[in-house]
Amino acid sequence: MEATSTLAIDLALAQSSHGAAGSHAPEHGPATCLNCGTLVPKQFCGHCGQDAHHTHRLTMAHMLHDIPHSVWHVDKGIFYSIWNILTRPGSTIRSYLAGQRKYHFPPLSLLLLVTGIYAFISSTLHVDLLPPRDPAIPEAVWQAQKAGVEFVAKYMSWVYVGLVPVIAAFARLFLRRGGYNYAECLVIAAFITAVCNSITLFSLPVSYFYSGTVYITKVGYIMSLLSLSYATWAYGSMLAHTGLSLAGRLIRGFFPFVLGIIVPSMLLGMVGVGLKLSTIKKEVDQQQRLQHKVISTPAPAH
Repeated sequence: MEATSTLAIDLALAQSSHGAAGSHAPEHGPATCLNCGTLVPKQFCGHCGQDAHHTHRLTMAHMLHDIPHSVWHVDKGIFYSIWNILTRPGSTIRSYLAGQRKYHFPPLSLLLLVTGIYAFISSTLHVDLLPPRDPAIPEAVWQAQKAGVEFVAKYMSWVYVGLVPVIAAFARLFLRRGGYNYAECLVIAAFITAVCNSITLFSLPVSYFYSGTVYITKVGYIMSLLSLSYATWAYGSMLAHTGLSLAGRLIRGFFPFVLGIIVPSMLLGMVGVGLKLSTIKKEVDQQQRLQHKVISTPAPAH
């Protein structure tokens, strides 16, 4: 292994020196792939896919060039995929499933990247998704609400990622007229969930502006409605080639998101409330007894 690595470096240095000395040599003449040793007549090796003509010795100038070049290509792929899946999800995802994948991020990579960016920015901004406490709400109830909302703010985007197999199962059921198998439904669910998380990500400045105010609940409702509306339309558009009416497509597109995300989330919330129900009841009873005692206590005589 060490001898092979040394030989590869020597070949790279030799080709680099040859290119510097012979300036009249063709730019893409035959070369030996330094990765597998195959003779490459053009730019890319047909055996392993490596670029055989840009393996020059690394310098700081090359590194400074490669950093923005790499970042640009990554960003271009991300925004290209998100934009096309956002504006024309049906045709874009069907084209990806049909094999046109060169210019798109892989669905799972896109989902994890978007969700990771959202989780990082959200934890940095510390957005408070609850309005100021209403004095009429018992302390125990308020603490339970606060804990639930903090969980949603911190982990819900990752819960969406974990629920993608569940969403895909419902998509397989409701989109069966489209002829998609379960693996293809996983791709569909991953792409659409990535865009839904992108909508939440792009709404973070608005959420941060109204953080902890009386308007933050309305902001949350609007963002949830936008995600639900987009997901319904996106899943429904996967049936555009089936001849179903728009209403039929939207009805079928509504259920994968609702049954795959909202119902499990509600069940999770109900379990959390159930675990704290006894504590909440004790706190409420204690507060009611205290209020009754204050009311029944006679005022001091003057």
